[in-house]
Amino acid sequence: MPALAAWAAAMVLLGCPAGTGAIAAITAALGAAATAWLIRPRVTRIGWYDITSHWRNIAIATLICTAAASVSVALRVHMITSGPVPEMAGENAYVTAQITLTDDPKRRPNGGGHFNQESYVTPAALKIVQTATSRQAVNVPVTVFATGRVWGGFLPSQHLEVTGRLARPTTGGTVAAILLVRGPPKVLTPPSVLQTAAGTVRAGLRSAADVLPPEQRGLLPGLVVGDVSRMDQQVTSDMREAGLSHLNAVSGANLAIVAGATLALSRVIGLPLPVRAGFAAVAMVLFAVVARPSPSVLRALLMGLVAALAMGTGRTKDGVAALSATVLLLILFVPELARSYGFALSVTATAGILLLAPRWRDKMSRAEDPTPDERTPVPGGAPITSGERGPAPVEAPITGSWTPAPGGAPTTSGIWTPVPAGAPIDSGARTPVPARGPTTFGVRTPVPQWSSTTRDRRTEAIQPAPFGNPGHRDQQALNADCPAVSGSYERTNPFPHADHHLPRGGIERHDRPSAGHDGLTGGKERDARLLGDRDDHPAPEHDGQAPDGRGDQPAVGGRQERQTSQACSRSSVLGRLPPLPRWAAEAVAVPAAAQVAVTPVLVLMAGELTPVAVIANLLVAPAVAPATLLGFAAALISPLWVDGARLLVIPAGYAVGWIITVARWAANLPFATVPWPAGLPGLALLLLAAVVAIPILRRRAWRAVVATLVVAALVVVLVIRPIVVPWPPKGWLMVMCDVGQGDGLIVAAGPGRAVVVDTGPDPAVMDKCLRRVGIVEVPLVILTHPHADHVDGLPGVLRGRRVGAVVVSPHRPEEGSGIRTSALLAQHRIPEWTVTPGARWRFGPSELTVLAPDRDSGASHGYGEGSETNNASVVIHVRWRSGSALLGGDLETEAQDELLNRYPTRADILKVPHHGSHRQSPEFLRSFGARAALISVGADNEYGHPAPSTLGVLRGLGLAVYRTDQSGDVAVVERQDGMAVVVRGR
Repeated sequence: MPALAAWAAAMVLLGCPAGTGAIAAITAALGAAATAWLIRPRVTRIGWYDITSHWRNIAIATLICTAAASVSVALRVHMITSGPVPEMAGENAYVTAQITLTDDPKRRPNGGGHFNQESYVTPAALKIVQTATSRQAVNVPVTVFATGRVWGGFLPSQHLEVTGRLARPTTGGTVAAILLVRGPPKVLTPPSVLQTAAGTVRAGLRSAADVLPPEQRGLLPGLVVGDVSRMDQQVTSDMREAGLSHLNAVSGANLAIVAGATLALSRVIGLPLPVRAGFAAVAMVLFAVVARPSPSVLRALLMGLVAALAMGTGRTKDGVAALSATVLLLILFVPELARSYGFALSVTATAGILLLAPRWRDKMSRAEDPTPDERTPVPGGAPITSGERGPAPVEAPITGSWTPAPGGAPTTSGIWTPVPAGAPIDSGARTPVPARGPTTFGVRTPVPQWSSTTRDRRTEAIQPAPFGNPGHRDQQALNADCPAVSGSYERTNPFPHADHHLPRGGIERHDRPSAGHDGLTGGKERDARLLGDRDDHPAPEHDGQAPDGRGDQPAVGGRQERQTSQACSRSSVLGRLPPLPRWAAEAVAVPAAAQVAVTPVLVLMAGELTPVAVIANLLVAPAVAPATLLGFAAALISPLWVDGARLLVIPAGYAVGWIITVARWAANLPFATVPWPAGLPGLALLLLAAVVAIPILRRRAWRAVVATLVVAALVVVLVIRPIVVPWPPKGWLMVMCDVGQGDGLIVAAGPGRAVVVDTGPDPAVMDKCLRRVGIVEVPLVILTHPHADHVDGLPGVLRGRRVGAVVVSPHRPEEGSGIRTSALLAQHRIPEWTVTPGARWRFGPSELTVLAPDRDSGASHGYGEGSETNNASVVIHVRWRSGSALLGGDLETEAQDELLNRYPTRADILKVPHHGSHRQSPEFLRSFGARAALISVGADNEYGHPAPSTLGVLRGLGLAVYRTDQSGDVAVVERQDGMAVVVRGR
């Protein structure tokens, strides 16, 4: 509770002024003082503190932690909002600054724009800021945005001098300013010795991983030390959709593996326990330095250090207490973590594993059921076997005694009485129930004598299956819900007039040993459920004659027998599944608990659910530890022995390859990710779904109904819907993929084959679109121009497909995306062509003709950044027997007018150039006589595409406009009377 309160206070106050934090701190401190003064602990007559004292202490601790967190946030907010740097940021001042890097610069993914330089972002501490009139020493955190490949080689702790412009951070940020660097940096100092060593280890692992295939060489450093600099974008996407992205974020699992290996090695050497714990702590600290102190690493490191301290001092380890202390310390000293999704995911996953996984594991493995040897305990723990004499464990009563009937004979069929202490136990008979009378106001009341009928009927009724029978445990599980099946439990109270002296329902159930008896194995909490509590077993009806202890027990009423029979019938039909082995139950429970715990955070962060995450994590679990250990060992020895490191990397590559295979398989499953409302509305809807689902799933009959409905829904979605509404539609000719802010088109070239025109900015998205359409071979790829939003998705086209050749524009800059594309094609040995107007290909139903640009004439100049490259786009005219389409790349006004004058043509479908920007020629749009306009554009893009003016012109010409940001994938299909446009929907 105190840790959660501090976390919530920090999360709220980070977006408020420093004064608000101070007021909150004072209020919480006064509340703690008032609680301590007004609510005094009271002592009962027997010297115990009452429950009020417990809640009083919790309230005081919660208020104190809230006050401390408020003070920490107030100081942090005051530091980043006062001083010269925030003022300069408000004025967008141009400065020369000296900064100290606090983390590795991370390359930014291209968001679909046409900037070709590599851009990086990194946190830093601003030390000196200099303007034209002043020079001041400061020490505030800033976020640095820079361009240039040189930034990729810098390490934390390096001092740099840069020039650039200061800008205000986003609202609620935890930095004083954003520094937009212009020009190359000047290196002032090298990194520290520790960071140099850590950088050497990371670089050594990357170098050793070069012997692996590209996908594996990128994932292994990410799995071992969190280095994702070479991660394949498709692998990243697959792991995110499969719920495996946490493997790239170094967390508790990695530290546990490293610490466990260190402890094992120390134990082999023979070191004492405190020294072993110290070595484990040192190993975790060094690993955290190499992996970089991300939120998940900090959380795992502090919890690991607490556990190492507890182990070294011989104290009991409490995971929940360690997690709470870790959260509290991190919030107090690094309050900005309160708004970190990475920190929230790490904490919630750990809490789920600590709180939910043990219970679910025990449920699945039936850990509460004793083993056969534990079912008949005696003092000392030895089981009683057939024919042995042995006293049952007896709990000494306060007053009174218990006198069993002679011989322990039954009263009616299926009902028995305990055998006196020391009497022989028949073969197959149950152990005597411990002699205990009920307690009334602290005094144990004697139990009246029991009477019996015949011993033979008892023996026949309670004969259990032998312990060696494989179905014995399953039968016991059924007996727990249906006493009439076993015939070994008392079902009625023979003394209806003495209910105040007897437990409800008579004899208590003793399927498992009580933790209160000495010498019993198992140590589980006693099952205190009484048979009389079941609605299926009401008290019997009697003839009004009170039993005197010598006569026979009254017969059970017919109504009860019928109800019991019905309950048993239901239990037989809906019997429990056989229990899992403990290791299997734990393997399932841990990822399931972690996934359930992080689901609310994922809904807030991404607005989606990942149903396949539990299965995917279960499948990859055996490969994570070998890959981590081998990879870390390779990283340690790589600076000294590169060849040895490569030998270790090879088997680690097999483990990493299995993880990639599982991620790809899981991501390709239907409904691997389920869209869900994001933010607070999605969280409220998730809570409502949980409130409805939990009571339903707790009842066996309702679970069957829910399972039936789920199976029916899956059949409808996976079987019926693809038949009724298939994708791609029958007779498709072209599909415009929803790739975000970019272009990616598929032109039909026969069964399983297609020509790809541009590939969008994201390989994963382009690959998915091709898989949806069923494309396995691409005879030709046409890249209209080398901007990232048209060519960066090329690796997705190459993934698992044979590509014949790639056509590129003859006018392209010799840098950036064009150079990367040529290197990628050379690596895959795919020919790269430039063509002239008039070039023509025919693939299946499609005929493609190049209209522009002319190789000999220069590209048309424009007015915006990148306009010259846009105007050099390859223009394709596609013809089918039912119509035609024009694909104009990113042509702008100048090139559109030139094309109109040189190659006038007609087209039924127009792919609007440049995502519908305002630089369109109305004459060009009118000249084709098109009936439909397709616009490939990203939702809420920063460029304002499509422009309202362009949409107005298109609608004025009578064109039907289809946009990927509104309709998802858009398909052009052949119909008997021509062509039609079909949308897939988002």
